[in-house]
Amino acid sequence: GKISLLAVFSFDKQVVKLDADKQCVAELDINVPIKATIGKKEITIGTGEEFLHGRLSIQNALRRVQTSARFNRGGRGRDQKMQAVDRFTLAEHNYVEQKLHVYTYKLVDLCVKFKCGKLVLKKQIEKEEEAKKDEQYLLRNWSYYGMKEKLQYKCNKYGIELIVE
Repeated sequence: GKISLLAVFSFDKQVVKLDADKQCVAELDINVPIKATIGKKEITIGTGEEFLHGRLSIQNALRRVQTSARFNRGGRGRDQKMQAVDRFTLAEHNYVEQKLHVYTYKLVDLCVKFKCGKLVLKKQIEKEEEAKKDEQYLLRNWSYYGMKEKLQYKCNKYGIELIVE
């Protein structure tokens, strides 16, 4: 009996005067989420410890809830018992999505502020391959592809050319 409406929004490109020759070189790293270089100026966006600490704390809380779920009272079905586990699963996903949006917004905002017409992601393909091969928890907790996807969307919005090396 519920009716759901899904709103779809489309945004036009925002007209911003950019210098087509000027470029911002960004590197996605484990220690610092984004290192951006514009000319001689190097800017870091976010800290690796903050991102990793938030994500790992949610994962640890999820593990604690999973182990304690076995002691929940029965008789009301599996969904009732697993409510807390589902909440933490969504919490981790939402945390990562929010952080990626914040980091990419700041990078694109820097490009607009300094009027850079090109955004170059340096060593991105190598890092994605390394993340696929390596099973370390650090690389598992990074979302390189999601960050690249959000950058592409935001660059298109302002007319910035995204180049992935």
